[in-house]
Amino acid sequence: MLLWLLACSLSSSPEKGDVKPVLPVDDAPPITALITIDTWRADHFTEALTPNLWALAEAGERYTNAWSPMGLTTPAHASMLTGLLPWEHDVWANNHHGYSLSDTIPVLPEQYPDRATGAFVSAYPAGPTGGFHRGWDVFDGPGEGERPGGVTIAKALDWVPSDRPSLLWIHVYEPHGPYVGDGYTEQERYASEVRKVDQMMGPVLSFLQARGATIVVTSDHGEVLAEERCGYQHERSISETVLRVPLIRWSPGLVPTVVNDWVGLTDIPALLRGKSPAQRDHWVAQSGMCESDCAPGCDP
Repeated sequence: MLLWLLACSLSSSPEKGDVKPVLPVDDAPPITALITIDTWRADHFTEALTPNLWALAEAGERYTNAWSPMGLTTPAHASMLTGLLPWEHDVWANNHHGYSLSDTIPVLPEQYPDRATGAFVSAYPAGPTGGFHRGWDVFDGPGEGERPGGVTIAKALDWVPSDRPSLLWIHVYEPHGPYVGDGYTEQERYASEVRKVDQMMGPVLSFLQARGATIVVTSDHGEVLAEERCGYQHERSISETVLRVPLIRWSPGLVPTVVNDWVGLTDIPALLRGKSPAQRDHWVAQSGMCESDCAPGCDP
């Protein structure tokens, strides 16, 4: 595998279900929410394409230099849920290849012992076989394959308790191929999928903001479109289109800020707790599946 060192140089309803009535912020118990949008490229985070998510970022913190350690769903989410890099949490590939978090590694929901914790995921690579179910009061996701993001969102919003603080994780899978959005080319269909996810996010973000939640939105990795020989093969690439991801944080009273400092998915646990990310001047990442034609320089 190749290690890559980067030197510093509007709203639409979910497909299913209704949004719960919103309590006044002063009366509602706190919510901390992590939203992960699978295979979402940083350059497909724009005001025109993703107006709901852009509005959230404009009212909060928008991170322009956020990076994934690997273009694979299970290892990247393992980094988000543990704050560790792949060579620390030892998840090197997706769970269907047999990789899973060790029971000895602390996970995100264990940091919130006094809260209700619920995880709602849309695809098998983010599912319980990777060890991601550990520590959650409720872990809801498909046992195989994937399901529509609207179904996941409806289940998540139906679960959020109104009588106690909570930690919520929502994962949607739509931007991941094969793309079924509108358009003649793969690039157009991919953009259509991203637009669809933003529309699904509208009522979710409205609900969470009205409840005064702390919200972090990001992606596990991006995608290769037509830039490389191995198009649509994010797991084989170490390009910026795969490793650079969108990252937003919003909470009540947060000063709107564009943050250009280098951050990584390992900073997610800190960001959820309202802390500043680690200061760094580099980021180390790697190809998930080494093929020298796709990731020049790697040694199979």
